[in-house]
Amino acid sequence: MHTIIMFGLHFVSYWYMVYKYDTHFHKDYIIALQHSLRNQIFVTLPATALFLNWYPICYNNFLYSIAALPVIIVCGDIYFYLSHRPLHSKYLWAFHKSHHHGKVCVAKSLDADILEHFIGNLGSFAIGFLVLNYFNFIVNIYVVHLWALIATINTCISHSAGNAPFDTGIHHIHHKSLKYNFGTGLYLIDRLTGSYKMKGK
Repeated sequence: MHTIIMFGLHFVSYWYMVYKYDTHFHKDYIIALQHSLRNQIFVTLPATALFLNWYPICYNNFLYSIAALPVIIVCGDIYFYLSHRPLHSKYLWAFHKSHHHGKVCVAKSLDADILEHFIGNLGSFAIGFLVLNYFNFIVNIYVVHLWALIATINTCISHSAGNAPFDTGIHHIHHKSLKYNFGTGLYLIDRLTGSYKMKGK
């Protein structure tokens, strides 16, 4: 049941954002849609089932779980940077180039190589829960679902090319330059290493 809930929240919110904010239909866009659907069905869905089969289902600690969200955000940001930046090297670019091919749009959010999607995208979602579990803290299952929804909407907004509310344009700079803003959310390591750039600077 929880697999259906989590995947459903992710799937519906993603495709709603695509419908709402993507306005240009071109060859690259169709390919991005195909890659996204492939990754959702053949990677995200089974990975969600495996994760929830392993992760303890907890109905307690709701407020503490909400309070733990900053830990999940920081862990996800650091992990995404560490898994994303090497993909911009000449050795791994072949696995990542489809994500940067063509115009930036919401559909590009999940346009990735299958292995990249599993390790980078889904890994950055799960890492915070794994870290907290290591310290014997189990996040309330409804907060896990909430984070799945927030993470999906956030990545869609960041790929909306300014069409969605709250899009700061920071990730759009990454797509334009390929040398800034490799993280997500807080961009902590980008700030520490000098690869952070704000819109207009």
